[in-house]
Amino acid sequence: MTVVSPLYNGERHARSCIECVLAQTWKNWRYVIVDNHSSDATNAIAMAYAAQDERIRVVRNPETFGVIRNHNEGFRQVEPGSAYFRFLQADDVLRPDCLEAGVALAEAHPSVGIVGSWLQWGDRVTANELPAAVNVFPGRETARRVLLGETYPFLSPSGLLFRMTAVQAREPFFDESYLYADVQACYEILRHWDFGLVDRVLTEVGKDEASVTNKVTRSFNKLLASNLHLFVAYGPEYLSEAEYAKALAERLDTYYTFLGRSRFERREPAFWAFHRDAFGRCSLTLDDRRVRDASRRLLKDRPIAMLRVWARSFHSGKG
Repeated sequence: MTVVSPLYNGERHARSCIECVLAQTWKNWRYVIVDNHSSDATNAIAMAYAAQDERIRVVRNPETFGVIRNHNEGFRQVEPGSAYFRFLQADDVLRPDCLEAGVALAEAHPSVGIVGSWLQWGDRVTANELPAAVNVFPGRETARRVLLGETYPFLSPSGLLFRMTAVQAREPFFDESYLYADVQACYEILRHWDFGLVDRVLTEVGKDEASVTNKVTRSFNKLLASNLHLFVAYGPEYLSEAEYAKALAERLDTYYTFLGRSRFERREPAFWAFHRDAFGRCSLTLDDRRVRDASRRLLKDRPIAMLRVWARSFHSGKG
């Protein structure tokens, strides 16, 4: 079992991240920390722990790579002979029985390629929507449920354990052109492997607003664009024709409502260019009429709220 932490300027979380691995009840692990050429004390903290425990190894990139490339570098560092591996993000925490419970489920069910669990996310518990007392789900059925929004066990890469035989042929592990390549990889693995779920919280997912991913995605709501892209890419494979059509219409309604609100925020040309391109990558065309209709509907249904949004756009310097 190898745990991989791709860290970049993570000194605020590095100690808690490393110590949650040290606290695991399952002791047969190796821990690789990939320092993405941090400029803070991340490397020094990691090296200090490595000097105290031979199971910890620190690799420092020669320069700062992109987020997904750094994860791929971590995957390449998985210890030879490891039957399983998992990522651990800097601001996430594994409960003490996380590795033990995940390995036990995988060992009991050789058809399982990915093991997840319930996730603690702030004051919410997520991924607990699947049927209770069922620990193994067909991979294709799991993908279908995720695409329909019935559950979402892929909230963080830290919440998933991978069987090496299910993923070792993947090189690179993640598509480096895609920010949410971790979810994309799960859809592909579930074509051929089952999904295992431990029905209790094993991972606490952080909400670090200063993280690289949050900084990259927050302004333009890249998550919304990514989810549409994933749905269009994998929906036809895992959903019936009727399910796909209905769910796609619902997703587009949500997307156009977001864009309709964005008109009141007086967003910059780069914002609109990004979302036009996002639609184009899905072989769709962004419909300006639907954006205007969504704005009118919002103004009719929530006039005071929308006028406040409009006023704030002036105070923020967009007017």
